[in-house]
Amino acid sequence: MTPIPTLSPTRALQLGASAWFVAATLGQWAFVLFILAFFGGHTLGGDLAGLNDKPHVTGYVPGDTFGNLQFIAHALMGGIVTFSGTWQLIPALRRRWPHIHRWNGRLFLGISLLGALSGLYLTWIRGSRLGTGSNVSITLNGLLILVFATMAWRSALKRDFVRHRRHALRAFLLVNGVWFLRIGIMLAGLVLAPLGVEINYQGVVFVGVSFASWVLPLAVLELYLRVERSQRAAPRYAMGGTLGVLALLILTGSAAAVAFMWLPALSPGSAP
Repeated sequence: MTPIPTLSPTRALQLGASAWFVAATLGQWAFVLFILAFFGGHTLGGDLAGLNDKPHVTGYVPGDTFGNLQFIAHALMGGIVTFSGTWQLIPALRRRWPHIHRWNGRLFLGISLLGALSGLYLTWIRGSRLGTGSNVSITLNGLLILVFATMAWRSALKRDFVRHRRHALRAFLLVNGVWFLRIGIMLAGLVLAPLGVEINYQGVVFVGVSFASWVLPLAVLELYLRVERSQRAAPRYAMGGTLGVLALLILTGSAAAVAFMWLPALSPGSAP
C-alpha cells in the first residue's frame, strides 16, 4: 500500500507564506492600478479639480501649488512604493539579479521615507484629517516607517542581511498600512453592514481598523519571524494555516475594495 505523503512543518510554513504573498500582491497591484488610473488620469488630463471626487481628504485646492504638488506626489509615490515593494519579496529576484534587488531596494526605501514625510505634512500642516483617532494612527504609522526604513537601509550598508530583512519586512508592511486600511474597512463592512452598523470616519470601528491596519500586520510578522527560527512542528503548522486564512481574507477584502471602492471611484460623476 502506498503511504500517504505528509506535509512537513517547513513546507506548511512556506505554503502559507506563499499564499499570503500571492494574495497580497494581487490586492496591492489592484490598488496600484487604481492609483495610476485615478490620480494619474486626472493629473495627466489636466483635471486637477477631479481629484476632489475623493471627498474624505484635502485634494486639489486652487492657489495652493505646493500643497497640490505634495498631495499628487504622495498619492503617486504610494503606487510606486507598493509596486516596488512586492518585487523585493521575491527570492528569485534576489538570487538571480541581486543588482536589481539592490537598486529596487534603494527606490523602495527612498520613496518610503519621502512618502512618510509628505504624509505627515499633509496631515498636520495641510490639514487633511479624518479625525483625532485616525490622525494619531497615521502619525504613528508614518514615524515607524521612518524608523524601520532607516534601519533597513543602515543594516544593508553594514551587510547585516539578517537584520536588514527583518527591518525591510516591517517597513514593507507599514508602508502598505493605507492598503491594509482599505481591506480592513471592506471586511468590517461585509460583517457589520448586514447588522445595520454604519462605519463613519470618526467612529470607533474606523479608528480601530485604522490602528489594526498596521499593528496587526506587524504582530503577525513578529510571530512569523519567531516561528521561522523555531524548530518545533506545531507552531509551523499553526503559522502556515494562519497565513492561509489571512490570504483568503485579503482576497475577499481586495475583491470588495475593487467592486465597492475603486471601480465606482473611476466611474464618471461618482465618488468612492
